[in-house]
Amino acid sequence: MDDAFFERADEFVGERLVRRGRPPKSGRTKQLLSVRYDVEVIEAFRETGDGWQSRMNDALKQFLAEHPIKRT
Repeated sequence: MDDAFFERADEFVGERLVRRGRPPKSGRTKQLLSVRYDVEVIEAFRETGDGWQSRMNDALKQFLAEHPIKRT
């Protein structure tokens, strides 16, 4: 097994997946960011189940499409 194998491998701690070892599904990467949201916003998205962060991202993208921000 070479380094490339381990870069693509999933990493588990016990039964829990801690790192998915494959490239992003799309050519568009995401940026890790620390941000604070109101508790009710987070709870509302979490209640929708797995994938809530992706749905939150989609909601923000939809907002931007409907409310263009003027950049200076």
